[in-house]
Amino acid sequence: MDLSTLNDACFLNFLKLTHQLTGITIAPNRHSMLQGRLRKRVVSLSLNSYEEYYQYVINTPSEKTVFVDLVTTNETYFFRTPRVWDYIEKSFLPNWHNDNHGKTLMVWSAAASSGEEAHSLAVLCQSFKEKNPGFNYQIIGTDVSQEMIGLCQKGLYTGKSIEVFRKNRPESFVKYMKSMGNDVYQLTPEARNRIRFLQHNLFKPLAINERFDLVLLRNVLIYFTGPDQETVLKMASPRLSDQGVLIIGESESLSHIQTDFQLSEPLVYKKVPLNKKTHGAA
Repeated sequence: MDLSTLNDACFLNFLKLTHQLTGITIAPNRHSMLQGRLRKRVVSLSLNSYEEYYQYVINTPSEKTVFVDLVTTNETYFFRTPRVWDYIEKSFLPNWHNDNHGKTLMVWSAAASSGEEAHSLAVLCQSFKEKNPGFNYQIIGTDVSQEMIGLCQKGLYTGKSIEVFRKNRPESFVKYMKSMGNDVYQLTPEARNRIRFLQHNLFKPLAINERFDLVLLRNVLIYFTGPDQETVLKMASPRLSDQGVLIIGESESLSHIQTDFQLSEPLVYKKVPLNKKTHGAA
């Protein structure tokens, strides 16, 4: 068994397979990263080469799920990018509630990773509900990785993610995070029960019919090429209500691609009104 080298041809095969299964484009200079992520799995299966593992993935449907979990990057923490959460808390939620009495706010965390974003949303929504009893909300979190969905559903957090939450929003942390022992925390049931997690590939239509008032598609578009970004947004657009809001990541922009969205404020987009589309406005 020689796993010291992932040859160029096999590396390219894995890049194509990654794009086929997830839409993610891995850069050619990430050769060492990919080899490092795959090596342990190849050893655990007692295979002799990366080429053998490639054939194993191709011929074993269940291994495709494992492969996706290996190659996708999942790094997140509670209340990442404070300006986004300030906007949701101080602007979006009050405005939406004023205009939609009696309705249930529908939110989609579209690249949920390990779930901190969806849980951060639940904290803000639950806090708002306690001040506005007529307010109701439902949060859907999705991710391409089945392993991440499993972590989301357990909702157990520790380490850096918890430290950032405790430091930046101490009152909310004390109120909404319940200690499970050994410095492990879980969201209180009142908020946690309003979150549902599903596996979903952003290149495919969402398997549920809801339309959303707020969609967070943050820190995932950077892994896609321009045309693939357009495909993802084309899939997401019908799921956003006409007056809904799309929020993207701090390192992302839609200015270089053709979409149905127009910038409302930094990182915040809204759908282009139908009358502007009719007259050819971008």
